[in-house]
Amino acid sequence: MSKRKLNRTAKQAFFSARQRQGDAARLAEATGYSVSHVSNVIAGRRNVPQILANEMYNISRRRLKNSELDKREIVFIW
Repeated sequence: MSKRKLNRTAKQAFFSARQRQGDAARLAEATGYSVSHVSNVIAGRRNVPQILANEMYNISRRRLKNSELDKREIVFIW
C-alpha cells in the first residue's frame, strides 16, 4: 500500500488528538497568523490554511495521543 498525503482536515484531526497547552501561540509565531485566528482554526470555526495545517502536523508529529498519555499516567500511578 502506498503512502498518501494527509489533507488539511486530517492534519487538524491528527493535531487535535495530540494538542498541548501553548500550541496555539507556538503555531501563531511559526506561521505569522494571530493567536486568535489559530485558536479559531483549531476550534473549527475557520477553514484550515495549508501552511497552518502543515505546521500543526509538524509540531505534533512525534507526540503521543492524549488518550495514550492518560493510559500511561494510570500505569505509573499504580
